[in-house]
Amino acid sequence: MMENVKIAIVGASETSLLAAIKFGAVYPVIVFDPDSSKKARFDQHGIAFTDQASELADAGILLMTGPKRPAYTLDALAVQCKMVGQHMKKGSVLIFEAPVYPGTTEEVCIPLLEQHSGFTAGKEFFVGFAPSRWQHKEAQGTVVKMRKVIAGQNGPVADYLADLFMPIHDAGIHKAKSIRVAEAAQLLEIAQKEVNIALMNEVALTLDQQGIDTHDVLETANTKRGFIKFEPDLLGDTPMSWQGVADFWCKRQMKGRLVAQRIIKKLIQSEVVIHEARITVLGLMKQDGIGESPEAGVLELVSELQEYGIEVQVSDAQLELEQAECIEGLLLTRQEELLPAVSVILAVPHEAYRKAGWRLFERLLVDEEAYVFDVKSMLERNEKPEKVTLWRI
Repeated sequence: MMENVKIAIVGASETSLLAAIKFGAVYPVIVFDPDSSKKARFDQHGIAFTDQASELADAGILLMTGPKRPAYTLDALAVQCKMVGQHMKKGSVLIFEAPVYPGTTEEVCIPLLEQHSGFTAGKEFFVGFAPSRWQHKEAQGTVVKMRKVIAGQNGPVADYLADLFMPIHDAGIHKAKSIRVAEAAQLLEIAQKEVNIALMNEVALTLDQQGIDTHDVLETANTKRGFIKFEPDLLGDTPMSWQGVADFWCKRQMKGRLVAQRIIKKLIQSEVVIHEARITVLGLMKQDGIGESPEAGVLELVSELQEYGIEVQVSDAQLELEQAECIEGLLLTRQEELLPAVSVILAVPHEAYRKAGWRLFERLLVDEEAYVFDVKSMLERNEKPEKVTLWRI
């Protein structure tokens, strides 16, 4: 049934490469995006890329990607549906995966596709919804070990999607009762995660004021059966999905700036002359995935440090492989070119930093009594050099 399937992934979003790698191990895959500058990222993995919408007509299945968080405007979605509708072939199966409000697929997407293709949904083309579940930490193998949620506009479409995803989701398939149920479930997943992370951010900042290590508290609380071990993400994206949630939990404060201010305070208490200090920030891009976006909190952190007159040098092991020099106006320094600094901030714990451990800091610190700020608590405390002062949250 799936022998001659060709999949076109529409949109080179953060999750598109993860999806292409997984699908590409089983089916022929091509990625489409009108921005040809994104081609290099897919070329590195041997994945076909095109910026010509006409090539969508060769694919029987179109995976409509988008941002992982509900920031998809209806205008952007309408543009995508119009373009795909103009080029898709009769009999195509379209799978939407980006988070949208319940009813969007059936009330917005299907009418647009019918209008611009001239085909009738359910007869000449078919639509399903499958929430994005391509996680970075589980993207290294050939199989994603996570149960996959799928929904179709009718039973046969749902069965078809189950057969399509089964080879790359060995944890099984869950067929949602309807597309609306799947859309609502995805929003609930995101809301639950972001509310809990926002809560942990507040807890972490409060515990730090009392000199308590957050990860020690989590490790202890996790001994209780049923405890859900969410971790703080102070340099990650501020919750944007529901403005009320962001206002309530985050108080509209920039977490990156708060972290920077706490670091500056600790350095001043240690009698470091701030305006003469050099600080190295390790890690800028989202952790160990193939996303193209930097962590918003790291940008805020760097900006705040610079406003205090501190010389900041930023390096990212993930980008060095691609010879990136500038991200969103922020100049990057190769790791081997970093000058010794009074302090190193480990902002994003990429795998390269995990493997190097404390050896990484031997050359980066100006002397043995310098300061290391481990924001994500990656480094082993029992292996810390004796004279290094370690702060983590």
